Amino acid sequence: MMRWYTAVGVKMEHLGGLFCVQVGTENKILSGMEIFIWNALLWSFVEETQIYGRMVQLLKAVFPEKDLDGKTGKDEFNFCFRRLITRGLIIFCECETEKEAAENLLQNAIVARVMRNSGERFLMFCESFACGTSFWKALRVFKKEPMEERYRQFLLKIEKCGEVRYYLETTEQPNEILEMLSLLYQKKILFIRSVKEVTIES
Repeated sequence: MMRWYTAVGVKMEHLGGLFCVQVGTENKILSGMEIFIWNALLWSFVEETQIYGRMVQLLKAVFPEKDLDGKTGKDEFNFCFRRLITRGLIIFCECETEKEAAENLLQNAIVARVMRNSGERFLMFCESFACGTSFWKALRVFKKEPMEERYRQFLLKIEKCGEVRYYLETTEQPNEILEMLSLLYQKKILFIRSVKEVTIES
């Protein structure tokens, strides 16, 4: 069994310029390396051993002038990583594949549609570039891509009710709903606002 993680919360504007994430109805301030770990996991389902490397790549993309290596801030990373779990800002499950992880984590989620400002689009660009996406492809985050009608209609429903469990219990095709949610999430169109319950196998 592998352990898979993703980020929870909606990035919010903060008058003091702090990095603020809303989880459910609670606003939580992130600082230092917490910000980069959270962003490295946002819109992704990442196996545990890959998280540190993704975070370092994100740091390199944001601070290209800094000399970063494979041991950069490992102790701080471990501390911030545990703190994010404790604060409910990242969640995990244990399963064999990324697809199983997406289904497991999304089925208990309350999701919200992403409303992006320019700062968030820049962070998305950095995260995408850090994960190996080419520069020109990563720039697509600044463009509005066309969307199929069924996705547009589903997003309109989500704006009224973001509780995934509701859609799974009222449809004859729950697997199709989960696949659609996973696609929208990984295309950076949805946030996981909160999670009602997560059953973790140990």
